[in-house]
Amino acid sequence: MKIPFLFCLAVLLSMYTYGQKSITGAVIDESDGVTKLAKATVMLLQAKDSVLVAHTRADQEGRFSLLIPDSSSYLLLITYPKFADYFKELNSEDETSLGQIGLNSVSLLIEEVMVTGKIPVVIKGDTTEYDASSFAVEKNAKVEDLLKALPGISVDAAGKITAQGKTVEKVLVDGEEFFGNDPTLVTRNVRSDMVDKVQLYEKKSEESERTGVDDGQRLQTINLKLKEDAKKGLFGKAEAGAGVDQDNGYYTGTMAFNKFSGTQKIGIFGLTSNDGTVSLNWEDQDKFGFSNLSTDVADDGSVSFSWNGDAMDYWNGRGLPRALSSGISLADSWKEGKHKFNTSYKFGIVENDEISSRISQENLVDAIQNANESSLNNTRNQKHRFNARYDLKVDSMTTLTMTVGAAKGNAELSRSHTAITTDGNDERINDHISLQESASETQSLDYSAYLTRKLRKEGRSLSLRVNGSYNGSDGDGFLQSEANFFRLDSVSVIDQRKEMHARSHNLRSTLAYTEPITKRINSSLQYEFIRGTSTSINNSFDFSNADNAYTLLDQEFSNDFNFNTTRNAANLAFSYRSDLIEANITNNLRNDRLFQVNNYEGMELERSFLTYNPSVQLRYKLTKAKSVNFRFVRSNNLPSLTQIQPLRQNTDQLNIVVGNENLRPSQSNNYNLSYNSYNMLKDSYSYFSLNWSQRFNNIQQNIQIDNGRRTLSYANLDQVANTVSMWSRFGQDIVKKHKIRASISFDGNYNNYFNYINGALSENDNYDFSVSLDFYKGTKKGFDFDVRFAPGYNSLRNSLQPNLNSNGFVFNNTTELSYYLPLKLKLYTTMDYTYQAPTEIFDEKIERFLVRPGLSKKFLKDESLTMDFFINDVLNQNIGFSRQQYASTLVQDTYNTISRYFMLKVSWDFTSMKGGQ
Repeated sequence: MKIPFLFCLAVLLSMYTYGQKSITGAVIDESDGVTKLAKATVMLLQAKDSVLVAHTRADQEGRFSLLIPDSSSYLLLITYPKFADYFKELNSEDETSLGQIGLNSVSLLIEEVMVTGKIPVVIKGDTTEYDASSFAVEKNAKVEDLLKALPGISVDAAGKITAQGKTVEKVLVDGEEFFGNDPTLVTRNVRSDMVDKVQLYEKKSEESERTGVDDGQRLQTINLKLKEDAKKGLFGKAEAGAGVDQDNGYYTGTMAFNKFSGTQKIGIFGLTSNDGTVSLNWEDQDKFGFSNLSTDVADDGSVSFSWNGDAMDYWNGRGLPRALSSGISLADSWKEGKHKFNTSYKFGIVENDEISSRISQENLVDAIQNANESSLNNTRNQKHRFNARYDLKVDSMTTLTMTVGAAKGNAELSRSHTAITTDGNDERINDHISLQESASETQSLDYSAYLTRKLRKEGRSLSLRVNGSYNGSDGDGFLQSEANFFRLDSVSVIDQRKEMHARSHNLRSTLAYTEPITKRINSSLQYEFIRGTSTSINNSFDFSNADNAYTLLDQEFSNDFNFNTTRNAANLAFSYRSDLIEANITNNLRNDRLFQVNNYEGMELERSFLTYNPSVQLRYKLTKAKSVNFRFVRSNNLPSLTQIQPLRQNTDQLNIVVGNENLRPSQSNNYNLSYNSYNMLKDSYSYFSLNWSQRFNNIQQNIQIDNGRRTLSYANLDQVANTVSMWSRFGQDIVKKHKIRASISFDGNYNNYFNYINGALSENDNYDFSVSLDFYKGTKKGFDFDVRFAPGYNSLRNSLQPNLNSNGFVFNNTTELSYYLPLKLKLYTTMDYTYQAPTEIFDEKIERFLVRPGLSKKFLKDESLTMDFFINDVLNQNIGFSRQQYASTLVQDTYNTISRYFMLKVSWDFTSMKGGQ
């Protein structure tokens, strides 16, 4: 643990610093020589290229102070509304105190005199606008590199953008989405020299824009205004890499192409790899217009974003994957945006070989039970996916949006599993071995229509939304299993064929009417109808000697089940908006009817629940850059089909899961308090969030253990479960001259829940605390770094065995170092260190230090061709592991993953788009 920490600390301490001096002055009105021009903007630019070096604003007395280097030439620019700009050339030998600086009112200037200049940052109301050419970036840089150079904006390694302390949800190009709604699509593909202006603002939700009623929801948004000669052309990339380790060969190859002309856009990609990259990798999977992001509007009017990807879109780090993926995306609009259409098709295959092992401890009332398991899984998934969206502006008051999506795939699984269970004295209770083969086919269809109509009175509107979906799956397979129960001196052997069929249909429709009460108060009334039907058939067949086939139905492990739900709900909401306060109150009255049929037993069960689900949201703006938010949501959650279905599974004879058809809905109260602040002059931000969730009638798994066999059943518990989480962060420049930023964050989580073990109440408490300290410098010149230190402490406690908990210190360090050399060379390395201390349960520490050094060189005049040689996991320490708690069970997993290999990669970013060439 000491090696990476001391190394990173030494690197930071060894950085040289240059001398700095401060230039001061006071801005006044030249006409009277007395009036102080408070808040005047003061900027320091490089004389040779007008690149912004530093900026500040004058205080209430008109005074200002700026740190400047003591070499080179600079321009001092001072601006104030309705006054002429002030320019002054500065050199290292100039006086540091400028005294009083008088600005002339524009009314006193001669009309023929025009002062022109480039202003790097302009604030227009709630929009901050950056002049892209005023900020230095590397040649052939992408928009992501430009954003990193802008004051108040940061970009992490995964491409996540934070602006003025808030996460950026959308990146638009000339006000429109660009090949989907993933920000990395633009930031990692469009060249920075194509951009004229970068605008930062908070965008209203789609609901607000379409109905004209401000619901208070905002999305932090960046809009890139392209140069006129950069709005037509193509861009893409071709990438190929090959490498080896001691036993295997590694490869990766990507070909992606985007062409656009005005509103028409076409994207095509193809990919194959075995280095963990699937579907354009998880960071920028939607890079060429294949978005898996979806939005949902809740009962309280809030907008949530979700990602609906699966194994075809990302790799979870387990096993050795092989991937093949391809797709095409088309988008266009016509008649001045009245019609908009986009569609995409994607095909992918992912195969994976995973070897895993697990050790676990089960805490009982007066004993403990240990298990040791190992598994070998071979999987193959194949899927076709299609999506389309059409937007129609019927007229200036009416908008219609329709979407459709469909997918078809198949999955194959081959699994072998062994398990041994022992008691606290290490005496064997049972063992188990199983072989499983399965194949399944899946189909899905989803569709939606959303119609909004603004009425004559501002704020009055009607909207109708219809959503539907269908999901189906069919599968079969074989299970061979043998379990030995030593205390019973018995053996259980299973040789069965499995058959599974599942169907689900869901339809949701909502009709909403909004009515303004006053200029500040709006109301809305909504009716919602939801209908869901599900069927599930799971059959197990034993081998029949008479038929010489698997034809004998095993009633105990077979099921034919229908589950239908119907919801009728009414929602009455009020919202208040002023310059300082925003409030939203919703009242949701809901009736849910559940109807289920056990077809094998001929049993029917019908239940109905009337619930009240209110919510309150408040936002108080301390200033334009500071706000406090409070949110409360009460919700009732229905049990799922999996939890209700009374099907006994025997895939694992030592762990039998049983559903409960008598489950009731669970309730939860969720509270959130947050604070957000951003200081543009100091380029600093801070935010804080505290969350508390209470869960009533919580649906939890109870465990009954008999001779080492665990039977897990779902039940509503009377005890109230609680979850509390806190996260906060503060960041600012610490060495402005070298653009070095630092941030510190505090995170904490507490999770408390209950279940029953052999009839005894088990209370489980999990604590996680961590502190993170980050240092960042990304100038793309000389030495750059991104270093993060994150010590923490985890505690897993169980009431049945309080002396056998899993508490321990944890530490994480991630470091990225880059050094830019002559001849377009870059030397870099990434380091990731993880440490978990021994605990009462797991008596060995886990320590992993991953180092990935590399050397890259750029070729061609525009530096678009890059050759990169790197060594993945040079110390060969990459092991997959995790420690966690499931109710009263403490678990440690280990699994195979990609470790050390060498690779040479060649990448070509091509483009025909013009800009700053």
